Amino acid sequence: MDLRLSTPLFSAVLAFAIAGKVVLRARKRRMHWLFIGFASNVAVWYLATFLESRGSGPGSILARFTALMAVLLPQTAVRFLRAFRLDAPAHRTALDRWATWLLFPMLALVLSPWFGMMPYGAIIRGAISAYVLGLIIAAVSALYTRSRETPSRQERRRAMYLVGVGVLTALVTTADLVPFIVNRVVTSALPNLGSILVLGVLYMLSEVMERRRIVDLYELAGRFLVLTATALVLAGIYYRLVDWQVVAAGVHRDEGPYFLNAIVASLAILIVFDPLRDKVEAEIGRLFFGERIDFDRAVSVLRHRLAHTLELEALGRVLIEGLLESRRVTSASLYLVDAERKGLERVTSVGPNAVTHLEVASLRTLVELAHPSGAVARDTLLREAEDRNELGETREAERLAECARLLHELHAGVGLPIESDSGDLLGLLTMDDDRVRDAFSQDEIATLRALGTQCAIVIENSRLHARIKERDRLAALGEMAAGLAHEIRNPLGGIKGAAQFIQGNAPADMPQREFLDIIVEEVGRLDRVVRSFLDYARPYQGNPAPLDVNDSVERALKLVATDLPENIELYRDLATDLPQVKMDAEHLRQVLLNLIRNALDAMQGRGTLTVRTLVRPLGTFVTKESERGPELVEIHVKDTGPGIDASIRANLFIPFFTTKQQGTGLGLPICQRLVESVGGRIDVRASDKHGTTFAVVLPTPAAIANTSAPSGAEELSTGEHMSVLHTRSLRP
Repeated sequence: MDLRLSTPLFSAVLAFAIAGKVVLRARKRRMHWLFIGFASNVAVWYLATFLESRGSGPGSILARFTALMAVLLPQTAVRFLRAFRLDAPAHRTALDRWATWLLFPMLALVLSPWFGMMPYGAIIRGAISAYVLGLIIAAVSALYTRSRETPSRQERRRAMYLVGVGVLTALVTTADLVPFIVNRVVTSALPNLGSILVLGVLYMLSEVMERRRIVDLYELAGRFLVLTATALVLAGIYYRLVDWQVVAAGVHRDEGPYFLNAIVASLAILIVFDPLRDKVEAEIGRLFFGERIDFDRAVSVLRHRLAHTLELEALGRVLIEGLLESRRVTSASLYLVDAERKGLERVTSVGPNAVTHLEVASLRTLVELAHPSGAVARDTLLREAEDRNELGETREAERLAECARLLHELHAGVGLPIESDSGDLLGLLTMDDDRVRDAFSQDEIATLRALGTQCAIVIENSRLHARIKERDRLAALGEMAAGLAHEIRNPLGGIKGAAQFIQGNAPADMPQREFLDIIVEEVGRLDRVVRSFLDYARPYQGNPAPLDVNDSVERALKLVATDLPENIELYRDLATDLPQVKMDAEHLRQVLLNLIRNALDAMQGRGTLTVRTLVRPLGTFVTKESERGPELVEIHVKDTGPGIDASIRANLFIPFFTTKQQGTGLGLPICQRLVESVGGRIDVRASDKHGTTFAVVLPTPAAIANTSAPSGAEELSTGEHMSVLHTRSLRP
C-alpha cells in the first residue's frame, strides 16, 4: 500500500478513536458534543479523501461528498472553539453569523454542475480551501483574543501556546488542501503533511476537556511519547506473533504496511481503552450489581446531606429518611450516649420497637469486635461462633454469640459504633433488612462504616457549633453588661441611699416605715441580680491550680450540712486515687454548692442526695491496664426529686430562665461557664418523674494535652471555629 494514499485512512481511524474517547465519557456537556461533531467531521473528511483517492472521478458523488465534508469542517470548528472558552458567550457572535452566511454559497458550489469541469472545478476547490482556512484562522484568532484577557498569567501562557499550535496546524493543513486541489487537476504526489498536527491538536483538546485545564506542553509531549512507545511495543508483539505463523506457513507478505497498520490499530485501541474500560465496568456493574450500585449511591447522597447538618435534632431525622430512601433498610435505630456516659438513649428509630436504653458496659464486646473493621454483622458473628466451637475455642465462641444475641435484641443485622477521633463512644447506629438473611455484603458494610464516621463528625461538629453560638451570645451579653452596670447600678445606689437616709431619720412609729424597708430590700435584690449578671458575662480567669476534687466536695458538703433538712439523707461515694484537675478551688466550690442546693430545693425536704466522684478514661473502653491513657474526672450530684420536664431541660443553661419564685436564673449558666472555662462541661440526665443527675466532667492536665480540640477553644474567633467543622477524614 502506498504510504501517501494510506495516510488519510490512518488519520480517519485515529480521529474516530479520539471522538469515541469523548463519546464514552460518562457526563457530557454541550462542549463535548460539539467536539465529537468536529472530530467526527475531520475523521469523515479523511476517510472520504482516502476513498476518493482510490480512483473516483473529479465530478463523482464521492468527490462531491469529500468537498461537502471540507465545507462543514469550519462550521463545526467555529462552534466548538467558541464553546471551548470558559467564558463563551451564550449568544451568536459575528463569526458565527459569517460562517452561516458563507455556508450556503459553498454548498451551492459543491452541488453546481461546474464542480467536475476543467478549469472551473479547480477554481471551486480553491474557493472552498480559502473558505476553510479563513474561518479556521478566524476562530483561532478569536480564541487568541480571549486568551489575552485571562486574569491568570499561568493560564494565559498555557492558552497562548494552545493558540500557537492551532495557528501552526491551520497553516500546515494547507498542505492537506493542496492535494485536495492539485491531485484532482493534475497528477501529483504531494503527501498530506498536516495530518499528524491535526490529530495532535484533536488529542490535546480532548485531554483539556477531560481534565478541565490547559495541558502543559511537556505534559502533552510526555503523553504522546508514552502512547507512541506503547503502540510500538504492541505492534511489535502483533508483528512477531503473526510473522511466526506466516513463516511457518511459508507465505510471503509485505512487512512494511502490516507493521504500520499494527501501529495505527494499537494507537486507536490505546486512545479509547481507558474510557471504554470505565464504560464497560459501569454497564456490567449496572447489569449484574445494580442493587449494590444504587445502595452506594443512596448512602453517598445521605452522607452529603449529613455533611450539611449541624443540629443533633436533625441528625436522626435525616439519617432515618436517607436509609429508608435506599430501599435496603426495613429497621434502623440511632442511640446517643447520655449525660452520665453510662448508657445510650434511643434518639430515633424506624421498624420494630427497639430497646430504648442500653448500658455502655453491655456494648463493650460489640465495640471491641467492631474496632478492626468499624462494624459488626450479626450473621457473620454467628458463623464465626460456629467455627470457633468446632475448633474448641468455647470462650471466644460464647463471646461472639453474646454479641450476636445483643444485635438480635436490637433488631439489627449490622451495628456501627459511632466513635470520636479520641476513641470516645458517641453512639450506636443499627440497621437491618429483615427480608433477607445476609442483608449486607462486606463491601456494603464498608460503605455503611463511612456513614457511621460521618455521623460521628456531625455529633462532634454539633457540639462545637453549640459552643460557637454560646460564645457569640456571651460576647453580646458582655457588651450589654457594661452598659447595664452604668445605667442600672448607679441609679440603684442613689435610690437605696435616699431610702436609707429617710429610714434613719424617720420616727419608729412612722406608718410608711414598712414601705421604706421594702424599697431597701428590693433594691438590694435587684443589685444582686445585676451583679450576678455581670459575673456571668465577664470572662472567668480565677486562679487555676492542681486541685483535689474529693477535698473540694467534702468542703462543699460541710457548708450545706448545717442546713440539711431532717428527712434528707446524704450519701457520698468518693473514688479513691482520684487524679487532680486544674481549676480554681473557689470556682469548683461555687459550682458544687449551687448544684447541691438546687437538688435540695427539688426534693422539697424529703429524699436522698447522692454525691459521687469517679474517673474514666478519655476513650470509652480500655481493655488492658497498660492501655490506660488520659482520664476525665466526674462529679455526680443526684437527687430523688420529681425530675425535670423535657421542655425545661432544654432551657436549663439559658440566662434568666428559672422555675423558682425568687430565683435569678443565673445559677446554672454561671456554673456552666466556670466549668467550661477549664475545658469541662456539665451534663444533665433527668426524666420526667425519677430524679435528676448533674454530672460535672473535668479533664485532667493529661487529657487536655491529648484532646484534638484545645480547651481554650472559646477564645478562637468564629471563623477559626468554623474552619474546624467537617475536616475529619473518613475511614474507607
